[in-house]
Amino acid sequence: MTKLDELLSRVRLDRRSLLAGAAATVAAGALAEPRRARAATTLNWMGWQGYDSPLKQGTFLADNGIDLATTYIAGNEEIITKLQAGGSVDLATIYFGHVPIMVGADLIEPIDESLVPDLGKIFPRFLDVDSIRHDGKLYAVPFTWGTLPMVYDPAAIPEAPTSWKDCLKDEYKGKVALTDDISGLISTWSQIVTGTKTPTRLTKAELKETVDFLIKIKKEHARTFSPNYGEATDLFARGEVVISAIGWDAQVGFADKKGKKLTYVLPAEGAMAYMDTIVIPKNAASRDLAYKALAQAVSPKAQAVLAAELTQAVVNSEAVALVDDANRAIYQYGNLDKLLERAKFNPFWPAEDDGTHATYDQVQDEYQRFLQA
Repeated sequence: MTKLDELLSRVRLDRRSLLAGAAATVAAGALAEPRRARAATTLNWMGWQGYDSPLKQGTFLADNGIDLATTYIAGNEEIITKLQAGGSVDLATIYFGHVPIMVGADLIEPIDESLVPDLGKIFPRFLDVDSIRHDGKLYAVPFTWGTLPMVYDPAAIPEAPTSWKDCLKDEYKGKVALTDDISGLISTWSQIVTGTKTPTRLTKAELKETVDFLIKIKKEHARTFSPNYGEATDLFARGEVVISAIGWDAQVGFADKKGKKLTYVLPAEGAMAYMDTIVIPKNAASRDLAYKALAQAVSPKAQAVLAAELTQAVVNSEAVALVDDANRAIYQYGNLDKLLERAKFNPFWPAEDDGTHATYDQVQDEYQRFLQA
């Protein structure tokens, strides 16, 4: 087994998989819709529950004679595993950090940019993310994005926090939200603990030091350890927590639907940004339909559906005028460049040991120590 194969077999569930309990999550045990018989017009789509909503917008499917066969996932690794096994997938959504892995494993094709009319309307900051390009070719199209900021209750904390360390103040002991998010937690707190500028490039000693500190937060400051951001939002809504050691900007929208006002801040030390993308597998049987669906998914009206139904951020600049005021307030589209100066798209963890930095296998091993503490 190669190092790449080992990494592919161990890729851990990431941010989107932690949404159980929020509006966009499928009920337990219902991760996939039954497949219909394969037809010439069938489009096999694989991704998160709700991410197929833009494809169902309006009369797109009927107009193009598409029979959409959906497979919902619980983690990005399911897509990688299925493609490695030769499974039939025409279009998939994937976290941007996994794109280099898929390129290295020869699982996806370069995007034919001429077949994505709205590509030029996508905010340049998302198209400029290094991980989605290889040898000058675009391999993934931005679909939605967000940040992992510090979420807090302004009713309990009238003055906005300025540092991640503010959640460790004595007055917040037992009132801190801590959520199970391997990349979010380690990327966020390694900056504070070690001073690193690239949180996914840690020495083994820095990784251990960061996890030791997270264990301290877990034991001495957190109210509880939430398995997902949906449950963490419920803690805020009940008044059990007032500040987070890791958050998700979408929680502001989730809380609003529960009648609770939350807000967030990007602390001085910075925060992690994420982006989910759309890729076309090399074995796509319905390639033409896949490109039609890809173009639909990033069109302004379809992006607005994503924002309305999932409280997600849009990537198409022309979709901003179509989303509601609450969505615009959460994602600050008009201030995007400044926002993304504080929230960074970090490269994925190293797949192989370079003698200096911790590999993703080692990150997972250390995170297990945190989970068990």
